[in-house]
Amino acid sequence: MEELKVHLAPIPIHIVTEASQLPCAFLEPSPERQLVIGFDCEGVDLARYGRLCIMQLAFEDAVYLVDAVEGGHLLMQACKPALESVYVTKVVHDCKRDSEALYFQYGIKLNNVVDTQIAYPLIEEQEGRKWAPDEYISFVGLLADPRYCGVSYAEKEEVRTLLREGKLLALWIYW
Repeated sequence: MEELKVHLAPIPIHIVTEASQLPCAFLEPSPERQLVIGFDCEGVDLARYGRLCIMQLAFEDAVYLVDAVEGGHLLMQACKPALESVYVTKVVHDCKRDSEALYFQYGIKLNNVVDTQIAYPLIEEQEGRKWAPDEYISFVGLLADPRYCGVSYAEKEEVRTLLREGKLLALWIYW
């Protein structure tokens, strides 16, 4: 049997410091233009008391890295209607800390979220597999599962190690 090969073209990545750099369909959610986006946040000790630095929004045709440090409160408030909207589905893995940071730092209450960390054990149980309540699937583990992506993502751990060692800060500053 011939192996199916998928060729994906690279999509643009935009660094966002002003709301005008985001798609109108995101900034003005409506029932006529419902969206499904990939969503993740990065920061320093990200949670209630940490600092949200970057919010990643993955659309079908582009990725937007929302710089919450540079854009500040004004930029994050411009994103609030979409993040709270039922017309924008946010697909995320383990959104607890992202949600805490958004709420306690910007008063944003995430709505219409599909959390793949929650979905994974539900699918496992529906397929007859046992799943203990305290088990956890990492995003890297989910990607490596051959039933989904089947892709190793060792680079993520390398990046985390470099971040812990402070070696990527200079890259981000000069990017």
